Amino acid sequence: MRLWAIAFLGLALTAASPDADTFKTGDWKGRANFNGEGTFTDCTILLPNPEHTTLGFVLTHGSDLGMIVADPALHLKPGQHKPVLVHVEGHDSYAAIADVVADNGVLIPLDTAGPLADAIGEGKEFRVTIREKEFVLQRPETGDALTALKACVESHRGKNRVEL
Repeated sequence: MRLWAIAFLGLALTAASPDADTFKTGDWKGRANFNGEGTFTDCTILLPNPEHTTLGFVLTHGSDLGMIVADPALHLKPGQHKPVLVHVEGHDSYAAIADVVADNGVLIPLDTAGPLADAIGEGKEFRVTIREKEFVLQRPETGDALTALKACVESHRGKNRVEL
């Protein structure tokens, strides 16, 4: 999870990246992330909304999936863990412990092959409860974003990048 936190912060704070490491689908923006040694770690995709809730996903080279939820209404302490509840109508609610990756954002672990991730990818409305705040989310082209995220991981798996 800490790796995902670093990837999220890297995506949010890095202004420039080689074109080969970035991708876009609809309004979603993504990139491949590398550790300090230049080894590929994961891909991240976000649908930014600075005034409201930003939604994003991280997929590691080992196929671990995480959902990023960031909102100015959240006031959290990075490095902590918070209980979250994710609910999609017609599915069992999913309780998890999220990593607080920013003062306004968390990273929630998801099962890549689970029905919850499938329902979110199909564009169904879902709710995320964090610290007594509930966010109702339904973002366009989420399925396309998840497909692009998987393609990013597949195209970068095993690659290294050396900064010059």
